[in-house]
Amino acid sequence: DIFGTTTLTLSNGIKVVIKKTDFKADEIRMKGVSLGGNSLFPDSEYVNLQIINSVISAGGLGNFSATDLDKVLAGKKASASASIGRNTETVNGNCSPKDFETMMQLTYLAFTAPRKDEDAFTSYINRTKASLQNQELYPMVAFSDSITSAIYMNHPRTKRIKANMLDEANYDKILSMYNDRYKDAGDFTFIFVGNIDVQEVKPYLELYLASLPANHRVETFKDLNILLRKGIYKNEFIKEQETAKASNLILYTGNCAYNQKNNILMSAFDQIMDIVYTEKIREEEGGTYGVSISGSIDKFPREEFEFEIYFDTDPSKKDKLMEIVYAELDNFIKNGPSEINLNKVKEYMLKKHDEDLKENGYWQATIDEYYYTGVDRVKDYKLIVNNLTVADLKEFASRLLEQGNKIEVDMISPEKNVE
Repeated sequence: DIFGTTTLTLSNGIKVVIKKTDFKADEIRMKGVSLGGNSLFPDSEYVNLQIINSVISAGGLGNFSATDLDKVLAGKKASASASIGRNTETVNGNCSPKDFETMMQLTYLAFTAPRKDEDAFTSYINRTKASLQNQELYPMVAFSDSITSAIYMNHPRTKRIKANMLDEANYDKILSMYNDRYKDAGDFTFIFVGNIDVQEVKPYLELYLASLPANHRVETFKDLNILLRKGIYKNEFIKEQETAKASNLILYTGNCAYNQKNNILMSAFDQIMDIVYTEKIREEEGGTYGVSISGSIDKFPREEFEFEIYFDTDPSKKDKLMEIVYAELDNFIKNGPSEINLNKVKEYMLKKHDEDLKENGYWQATIDEYYYTGVDRVKDYKLIVNNLTVADLKEFASRLLEQGNKIEVDMISPEKNVE
């Protein structure tokens, strides 16, 4: 099969995809995934959904409290934990070949026997409340709140959880939502990568995975309509802090088709701008510890990109550095990258790809991506990277940045006047 995998369908409908590798003798990685996630629950359950994974994990499994479970697993290399995300519910695990059965037992329990532990729940809520109260004291929390509201315009699903909101947490409701997501194993795909022998593990797959309950629901995730702000938006505000500092974020967003070539172009654009800003802002201006750049493209629920630039600096240098940040983007749109920077990045991407091909984690993510988005990230990777030109990148950057959607958030903490 694709990527040199073996595919099995178990009697309850679970699809199993296995890739045997010889990179690490004592590693098998597992990911089980099904579509739906917390998108299928109403916004009114937001608080419960924010804490569901931590609460379930704190309760333990089957007859074992979380502490007892650690004791039972001492000396074994096996783990499996469930997690409900926005679009999917998953079970991630890891084991050495000799502890494969233990990982399967943990997986079986994660589906069928989350444990209710009132003491663990109360203790989790109290600890989390204290830590959320402390969070309010940090100025960077105000910055991050301003960014979230700038981008998502206060969509209920994007609010930050605050200490008093935890009073709404309902343990029974959390358990019932968790059980809803895991009561039907039939639409899960399990990916195993590592030192795994199909014939050896088959009996365990049949014993533990094929016996999981399935009622053959046909479902996928729901679009929660979390839209990114369109147009040009700027929010600059003053916030007192011990140290004088300006924190600055620029975010470009818009439409971008999700495919192998665009993902490669985005990665190259991101890395080249990183080189440019390190040189112009950190080295020539000495103006900041570094500029952090991150570019990504989403497939679901809409094919959209985000390109983010972030840096901290002295308030007196902020305006000059902002000018340089924008000037370098304009220069990239007009002229593309320098051949030198493009070649540096291409060389790095090819070298990194060769290293990735020897990692179980990379193959697991690649197979997962293929079943989730239909994109094959190995196919033609080297060919596309080798063929990238200055013109390709120039065209890509102008197509993205000239859609007219830009958010800028600046938090300025001025020098304190010492009397």
